[in-house]
Amino acid sequence: MDQIISWFADYGYSILFFGLLLEFLFLPFPGGTVMGFSGVLAHKDELIYGLCVLCAGMGASTGMTITYFIGAKLGAPFF
Repeated sequence: MDQIISWFADYGYSILFFGLLLEFLFLPFPGGTVMGFSGVLAHKDELIYGLCVLCAGMGASTGMTITYFIGAKLGAPFF
């Protein structure tokens, strides 16, 4: 657990962005857990709340956009 906390202290915003991106690409990544943990760290003033919201929104939007373009280009037979 200490290793995970140190990763979040070093790379918190990147983990939040790429974690939600991977979750919205339907890859098995616990995005909700990452969101909750980043909220706890923001409450402890280890992360900045506004940057957490921005990174989460950008990661989710990017993941949804990539998923849309995969569906638009490859179509239903791919899925």
